Amino acid sequence: MKAVAFSNNDMAVVAWTFGGKLANCLGFAVHRIDVKAGTETVLPALATFKGEDATPGRTTANDPVQKFFWKDVYAKRGGTYKYKIVPMSGTPGALQPMPFGPLISNQVQLSPNYGTLSAYFNRGILATQATAHKLTDGSPAGGMVDVLKARIVTIGDQLRMDLAGEMIEALTTLPDEALSSNGELLLALYEFQDPELIQHFAALRSRGSLILSNMPGGTKKGGDLTNDTYAQERQQIKAAGLTVIDRFMPSNSIGHNKFQVLVNGTPQAVLFGSTNCTSNALCAQTNNTIIARSPAMAQAYADYWQRLKDDTVPPGNNGKAEQGPALREADNKGLPTITLEDNSGTVDLWFSPNTLKRRAAKPGPGEETPPDLKMVFDAIAGAKQAILFLVFEPGSPSIIDAITDALKAKPSLFVRGAVTAPQASGAFAVGITGGDSSAKQPKRQKGDPPLPEDFRVIHTRGVTKDDAFDQWEAELNQAGHAVIHDKIVVIDPFADDCIVITGSHNLGYKASYNNDENLVIIRAHRAVAEAYAAHCLDVYDHYAWRYWLQTNPNTAWHSLASDDSWQNSYFSADNQVKSAELAFWLSATPAADALPTPVDQASASTRARPGLQSAVGGVAPAVGPHSLVPTGQTGTSKRATTKKRAAKSGTPKSTATKAKAAKTKALKKARPAKARPAKKATRVKKAKKKAK
Repeated sequence: MKAVAFSNNDMAVVAWTFGGKLANCLGFAVHRIDVKAGTETVLPALATFKGEDATPGRTTANDPVQKFFWKDVYAKRGGTYKYKIVPMSGTPGALQPMPFGPLISNQVQLSPNYGTLSAYFNRGILATQATAHKLTDGSPAGGMVDVLKARIVTIGDQLRMDLAGEMIEALTTLPDEALSSNGELLLALYEFQDPELIQHFAALRSRGSLILSNMPGGTKKGGDLTNDTYAQERQQIKAAGLTVIDRFMPSNSIGHNKFQVLVNGTPQAVLFGSTNCTSNALCAQTNNTIIARSPAMAQAYADYWQRLKDDTVPPGNNGKAEQGPALREADNKGLPTITLEDNSGTVDLWFSPNTLKRRAAKPGPGEETPPDLKMVFDAIAGAKQAILFLVFEPGSPSIIDAITDALKAKPSLFVRGAVTAPQASGAFAVGITGGDSSAKQPKRQKGDPPLPEDFRVIHTRGVTKDDAFDQWEAELNQAGHAVIHDKIVVIDPFADDCIVITGSHNLGYKASYNNDENLVIIRAHRAVAEAYAAHCLDVYDHYAWRYWLQTNPNTAWHSLASDDSWQNSYFSADNQVKSAELAFWLSATPAADALPTPVDQASASTRARPGLQSAVGGVAPAVGPHSLVPTGQTGTSKRATTKKRAAKSGTPKSTATKAKAAKTKALKKARPAKARPAKKATRVKKAKKKAK
């Protein structure tokens, strides 16, 4: 019997088992214990027994959780918590705790801080009932997309803050530090529009140096074709006094970086991830950002920034990106593995373009895999327990092919992924059933039948007007091209040699061949791996129910069961766990209350937890994705439990205290099998000259 809890900067998740199926158990009351305040709160619930109304104020003591894991979206940022799990029996409306002791989880804290690394996730999922209500309440008037765009661009708007979470704080941290410390900030950006972010960048004036790429925009149908969507903002930031290097890209290439480097004499910290500097990126897409307080990583990014500047001709107004031999050769060589300064893990950094010449999207016969993707594919092939991922539109070939091959080679792997592009989920479904996952999927036309899809890898969707029911209404799935914009792979998050892959890279060949990109492979950092794992499953879980609603509407919704049969989805007849997701969570063993406990900061967020979090309306049922037995086969009882869920986030953050020797062993094990040529870990100016 055990209960394990994980958290990130915005929410917590807890999973538990009492050793098997509990006779006469109608579910569990989940209590949050506030460690600092010494208080205990029963978490709210929306699902009810048949014949009961979901009236305000109902809790999991009235309507127990008929699952073995739960997400707490009400916990206060910066708080420290444990969770108590109480099995309930009796009859609906007259439930009582069962006559044996409750389970108490390990301790977690809601914070982005994990030593050298800080990880942030926004809540940019639009397909929630709460957001649908907010966008159709008549204030302001207009269609859902128009209302959304008007609100998320307005500084201080509650919906903007709800959806952005702490991402605004993340993206403005280093600019504000540069300003307050008389430092400098180097930036390399792609999309550039959000007014609040631009205000913080503009305040830097001469202390800011920005390489700003261009984003083509417009369509033949929509008119207004442009090679520089954010030309107005480009002029605005130049007028503010920053040194701006225009980097206009060749055809079929994009300058896709989104990083910042804080320099105080020497590079001190770097911000990277998937988040562009736009209101859509903050609020209408899922994204992640890491701030690394690592001089070694910051120096590597500063050196790459200089290479990009040197590759831009002229390095100023109307500069053109050459992506020439010097840049490509330096990026192709790669860098030595960096050991994080607090010894919490290691990092491999790759920058693009890193092939010696430009290429089409697919490799030619016998052509080698780009060096960054080879390292990624090798990591995926070495997965022992789980592969979790969120990607936008990786193209083909990509990680989809590598993950498909890994699962076919080891069918016991727990694989869950969510993507924006239906072609990507379709490629997985084709590949896992014996087809060629790298074959280009046909371009979708209106009225076409849906592409094949396997529940383990799904594309995003919302509740539509055709499948809305009862008090549910049609949702807005997207307000732009991207829904999931993360570029994340998490491998074996509960192992000492866990891996997190993130950055700006879309994880397909084209990004390595032709784009300006950065890709980060973090090894042996349990806290960050668990946080990213929870984020991945949070997003996947949200869209999984909507997938089942569209593919199996008759099994996607039920009231709570009035007997203990709901447990049949989780345990076999001999009381063994058969739910793949439950087995995944329970494979973790947090120790010492989820060390490293982040530094307690009462001001971890200047934004109060938004009201939108408490009215989410998402549902993540114990249906196909949570069972080893796919929908439609015998032996699986389908249950769906309504869950309060936030417009977004997700995460576990719990790492065990490891003995120094064990940690050193794990770090050594985490290094790539084929080490790259040794150089000094601490970069100096001579190293930059050598890299050229």
